Amino acid sequence: MSAVELAIVLGIGATLAATAGPDFSGLFANVQLRAASDNLRSGLRLAQLEAVKRQSPVELVLTDDAPTAATVTPSVDGRNWVIRAPLPDGRFELIETSTGGRPTSRVRVEAERGVFAFDPFGRLRADSFGHAAPTRELRIELSDRESRGRPLRVVVRPAGATTSCDPNAGADDPFACG
Repeated sequence: MSAVELAIVLGIGATLAATAGPDFSGLFANVQLRAASDNLRSGLRLAQLEAVKRQSPVELVLTDDAPTAATVTPSVDGRNWVIRAPLPDGRFELIETSTGGRPTSRVRVEAERGVFAFDPFGRLRADSFGHAAPTRELRIELSDRESRGRPLRVVVRPAGATTSCDPNAGADDPFACG
């Protein structure tokens, strides 16, 4: 292969890499958003199942605190969460924790509330921070900080069921929020 042919091949490769870069960035953002949505839905389901199993209230608390203890400060934009159960003495038992990913994660969380409490029947109930039991679905918006990924919404219904959908999808899209 001559130097001219090598230069042409390298030029074509560089052009392809430059045009594919933004696509890979969006793909990576979508992967992170899907992982965050799945992680959050798994946590909500675990909290719900623990409440049914224990036949007592269990909470999932979104937080910016390091999730190493049951006592954390709720945050509607917290990427970490803890699942905890109240103890008779007023303290909480730590059941499970999750971090929202690396500090460089691109996922932004915006929830309608920072605490999701489940009753022994698996339904949403009033929580330990004084929020009343919801009478409508609660939303948790997940988006990419750089707006390259497809935003997702986690919906928690008063009966405890969760779904994930795309708030920007058209009505005929199976991933549209209904």
